[in-house]
Amino acid sequence: MYNIIKSLNYGARRDTVNIIAIITMLVMPACVMYLSGFLTGTSLDEMTPSAYFASQQLGTVFVFMSFGIMIFASKLVAGDAGDKTINYEFMAGHSRTKIFAARITTGYLWGALLIFVLTMLPMGYLDLLYGWGPETNKTEVLIRCALAIFPIIRLCSFNMMLASVARSAGKGIALGYAVMMVVAMVTSIIQDMLSIDIVYPTAFTNAAFLLVSQNARYVVQDGKTISIYDTTVTPEMVWKTIAVSLIFSAIYLTITYINFKKTDRD
Repeated sequence: MYNIIKSLNYGARRDTVNIIAIITMLVMPACVMYLSGFLTGTSLDEMTPSAYFASQQLGTVFVFMSFGIMIFASKLVAGDAGDKTINYEFMAGHSRTKIFAARITTGYLWGALLIFVLTMLPMGYLDLLYGWGPETNKTEVLIRCALAIFPIIRLCSFNMMLASVARSAGKGIALGYAVMMVVAMVTSIIQDMLSIDIVYPTAFTNAAFLLVSQNARYVVQDGKTISIYDTTVTPEMVWKTIAVSLIFSAIYLTITYINFKKTDRD
């Protein structure tokens, strides 16, 4: 199993699409911050992690990072579904279960852990450069950011399922994108027309809820009026995010495993 993981990682590190995706995701937060600063007249040296979170830019960045989840999850699990790689893995004495576990593990490393790190990276270097800032509570924001790993895992699990069932990384990415567009439209219509807030039913809305502040109030500090954003972390937010994400992830993995066990590879 370890050798399979090493082999998949080796191939992924040399995949041109993956390299381009990583470079894009490294540059994207800076582009979003620059564009936001240009539109609002805010200097980049005023972009503390607190201001970055309060401006909802982290939520915008996550939308772009979702494409990275689709790419990595699909390619690591089903990138070689059309060739004979799996036959060599069988001949090497690996069971189908071990092959499945290795692919899923590698998919999580690239599609969940790497994406989580890339998404939260700007919070770290902004804090080192400019300090936290007064707009938000640092502890609450960090808890929200940590909780975001669960919707990311859920989304990664979903895209691995799509790619495995479709037996194609390209089809998995396309299906993931189509589902994301449908979810965005449906949730927007429901929220606008019925005034119903959708949070936990989908990974997208759950992550957006965690990474975007909802309310703010004006206060005066040192003779300057600033906005203080509500970043409260409630027990309901914690347990529902974790429980719903893990339950759905387990369902997606079960479907993926059943399909992988019963379907002959090409």
